[in-house]
This record gives sequence, structure tokens and C-alpha cells, in this order.
Amino acid sequence: MKVRTNLIILISSIMLILMILLFFINNKIIVDAIFFIAFLKILIIDGIKYYKPSVSFVLPWIVLYLFQKINITIYAREIDFLTWKLISVPVLLSTIIAPEFFTIPSKIEISTFYFDPKLFKYALFIANFIYSGYVPLIQLIKTGDSNYMDYGIKGVNGLFYAYSNAFGLLCYYLYLETKNRKFLYYLTSIFIIFILCITRQNIVSLIFEILIFYTFKVKPVNMDKILFYVLILILCFGFLGELRSGDIKDLVGLKTEYSWIPVSFIWIYSYGFFNLLNLDNLVHSGYFALFNGSSLASLIPSFLRPDFDGGGDLLEVVNFTISSYINPIFQDIGYYGLLVFTGGVITFTVSYYKKAVAYKNFKTISIYSVLAFCAFFSFFVNFWFYLPIIFQIPFLIVFNKKILSQKVSY
Repeated sequence: MKVRTNLIILISSIMLILMILLFFINNKIIVDAIFFIAFLKILIIDGIKYYKPSVSFVLPWIVLYLFQKINITIYAREIDFLTWKLISVPVLLSTIIAPEFFTIPSKIEISTFYFDPKLFKYALFIANFIYSGYVPLIQLIKTGDSNYMDYGIKGVNGLFYAYSNAFGLLCYYLYLETKNRKFLYYLTSIFIIFILCITRQNIVSLIFEILIFYTFKVKPVNMDKILFYVLILILCFGFLGELRSGDIKDLVGLKTEYSWIPVSFIWIYSYGFFNLLNLDNLVHSGYFALFNGSSLASLIPSFLRPDFDGGGDLLEVVNFTISSYINPIFQDIGYYGLLVFTGGVITFTVSYYKKAVAYKNFKTISIYSVLAFCAFFSFFVNFWFYLPIIFQIPFLIVFNKKILSQKVSY
């Protein structure tokens, strides 16, 4: 244990030195070293355990780093050094801010609970349906166009997704505690609604959060099973993507010699590859460090959200609007603001990881599962400021206080 701790301190120190070097030296070798050391750390020390915060923060960015080196599309190009420097931030800080540096007070939290079935209401779903006059999947089958972008009441739809995700976690927890299958039926109904709404993001978020919950309450899932389930999820992801957006090979400008590559992989690749190109476009535009509060806009319901000047069209391809959490933060408060924000969310996530490990109760595990999702999918969008995801946390706290009666023994 002492050797492991000393090794973690050594790696964190090396990464801190590399971060300081990045302030003064523009050399791609430093970036390559950062990604290589981070990969060795999550491989050797963390064992690529999917539920650890370091893996959630580092692994997706390593994948994006590798995607940028795969030249299979006509849009492939060299990206600016500042872009590499920006995507190094979560990799650096999540390696430096290790869970081993956190201490949690020793206490045992015991939860008893009761369940009010009236809590689960379909009112928001029905309101969205009445307002829109259709459900996206049925609309797709009937007309060939899901029209999912216009579905639902602005603001209410996001609230419904946040509530449904949080309620799904509650139902899964109650099933684990009681083995009452009615909670599984509630959970299944949520997935059915998500499929009807063709909302891949909410399907993925709920599956991921349930996986984290199962890991802490039951046991970690074997990596072979994880890879198998991920493969199935990628296939479904590609299928739904084709339904919504059309032929992905044309959209990404896939080179003819790579037409044999499975569609599902191309969807995953495109979300990473164009992510960096969009960030690179922002870097080249010079339209960053504006300090106009634009990064906070997504915390405001859409019908109240002010418009901000986006500095022109920064998308490489209009179909791929992915921008990662880095884009809005960097555009608003610049590189040093990005360092502060990333350090803050990593610290918050790691502290809840330690609490989940120590207490293993509904509140700590459920909140950590949301934060872990935000970290793992930070390459997609800033989920820490995305209401349908982050607003799960207030719902989870309310569920914990109003549905689960808790007592603490020391």
C-alpha cells in the first residue's frame, strides 16, 4: 500500500511539472507525455476500473486523442497546439487530484425507507405529448421524420428527463433493497418512454448510472461483460443515429477505402473526431476568454435563456454540434478559467466517490453516479451545466429526504 501511495504521489508530481511546462513551452511532446503517463496510471494503478473518477475523466480523452490520429475522413487535418493543450486539462488534473489525497470521516449510514407509488407520475410526459401532438418514434414510423428537435414544452421536457433519470435510480435502489419486481416495472417504463422519445442521451445516462449503482451496492461488473454491453449499446446507438440523421458515412466524409468500417464505429468516431475539430475552430477564431457569462446559459431553462453571440459558425460539419465541456468554458473564461472549473468539478466528483465507497447509501452513490456520467461524457457536452442531467441531483436529494428516512450511527 505504501509503495502504491508513493507511486501515485510521484505520478501526480510529474504531471504537475508537465502542467507548469505547458505554460511556457509549446511542444507537442509534452502533450504526448501527459496522455501516455495518464494511460499508464489508469492501466497499472487503477486497473481501468470504469467506476473510478480518474478513469471517467481520462479514458474518453485518450480515445479522442487517438481518434485524431486516425485519418479516415476528408476533414482530417492538423490541429492547433492550443487545442491539444486544452484537452490535456482534464487528463492532467484528474491525475493530479487523486482520491488517495482525500480523507472521509468514519461513520456508518443506515437507510430505512418507504415508498409512495404516487410519486411516479406521467404528467410531464403526457403534457409534452398533448403540447406536441405526437411522440417522436411514432411520428417517425408514420411520416419518416421523427421531428424530435421540436418535441415537448421548452423547459418542461428537460425537467421531465431529469426527473425520470433520478426516479429510475430510485426505483433501481428500491429493487436492490426489497427485490420487489414492481420497481423494475417502473424502471422499464422509463426506458420505454425514452425510446418513444428517441432520446439516446437519456437512455445512455440511465444505463450508465445504474451500472455505477450496481457496482457499489452489489459488485463490480466483469470487464468482458462491460465490453459486450458496450458493443450492444454502440450498435443501438448507430441504429438510432441512422434513423435520426441519415447516412453517417456521407455526413463524415468517409474516404472510399474505409467504407467497410461498421456504421456504429463511425458514429462513435465522429462524436470524438469532430469534437476536437469544433474546438480547434474556436481556437482559430480567437473568440474566447470573453467573460460574458455565456457558459452559464445552459443552466437557464431554454424558454428564458438569453442569446449570446457565438462568434460565427464554428462547426466543422453542421450535423455534429458536439463541443465537449471545454468549448463553452474556454469561450467564456479562457484557459485559466478552464483550469479552475475542471479542478473544481474533479475535486467535487472525487470527494463523492470517496463518500460512496465509505457510506454506500442512496444519496452518495446516486450523486456520484451522476457526476461520473458528467465526467465520462464530458467530451460530448458540459453535462455539469446541462439541466436534464445535473438537475437529477436536486431530485435525488429530495428523494433521499422525503422517501428514504435516514438515520446516522457513529
